[in-house]
Amino acid sequence: MGRPMCSVVIPTHNCLTYLKFALNSVRLQEMDDLEILIVDDGSSDGTWDWLSGVAREDARVRPLRLEGEGPASARNHALAQARAPFAAFLDADDLWWPQKLARQLAYHRQNPDTAFSFTDYLHVDVHGGVRGTCFDFWRPDFADRADPAYKVVQNAELALLGCNATGTSTVVASVKALQNANGFAKCASAEDWLLWLTLARGGAVACSSAVTMSYLMRPGSETRNVEARLSAMKSIVEPYGRLEQADARRAVRQARARISVAEAEMARGRGRYWRAAGFHLAAALATPSVRTVRACVADAAAGLRQRAPAQVS
Repeated sequence: MGRPMCSVVIPTHNCLTYLKFALNSVRLQEMDDLEILIVDDGSSDGTWDWLSGVAREDARVRPLRLEGEGPASARNHALAQARAPFAAFLDADDLWWPQKLARQLAYHRQNPDTAFSFTDYLHVDVHGGVRGTCFDFWRPDFADRADPAYKVVQNAELALLGCNATGTSTVVASVKALQNANGFAKCASAEDWLLWLTLARGGAVACSSAVTMSYLMRPGSETRNVEARLSAMKSIVEPYGRLEQADARRAVRQARARISVAEAEMARGRGRYWRAAGFHLAAALATPSVRTVRACVADAAAGLRQRAPAQVS
């Protein structure tokens, strides 16, 4: 096989059931000039044996192996082996929609200065229930939701700081740009957001409002992982807080408001409704929105109901 056009990077850890569907969604792209780099990161569910068999049948599949180093290291390991000028990322429990990759790569070939591109995506629960799209929820200013064509994101670094709506499984990036950015940082969490900001600092970013993949919302995320991500996000935002420009201050307010919303959701999940209301109030004061105000009121009402029995007794 000659040099491929795109290296598809799939990290996986004990996700064999979903991985089979993810790989099929790559095959449905109907592109031959791909290499599919699947990194088995210390799985114990038979993933490596299955991958070895798949690779014998499909020359595009290149199994790689690590021992539980995490998704950032797994992706970097694949990128170090990549032979294509472009890389596309897909998590093992996500699904690409047909034609996703061909259209995105066509844009990159026509716009070679693009560091990376991304699209909208659909949230789906484990029962197949549709939970709306990322852009429907966050409504980013930079997304033209009336036109699915790829468009350059203006002032991309600050735009993505203010609204991190970049789903990793939607991204296609220049391998050269990824190498210049040193790939995914080996931090506790939010390494994807940090990389998109770094890439945006050094090159053009394009966005399409087309929905091109399904993101599986799997339950069971450990609280400490949520806390690690929130801590990492705060660390990423902190240096931008020193900037004096009005657009930077606005982006920082937006980012901090979204972190407050995430903290509110974590507090609500623990049944700490008054704390959740406080975080939602902070988010609403930073960047007012009807949805955040409603969430604040709902949390306060839940807090009152929680206290009611003690008051009656």
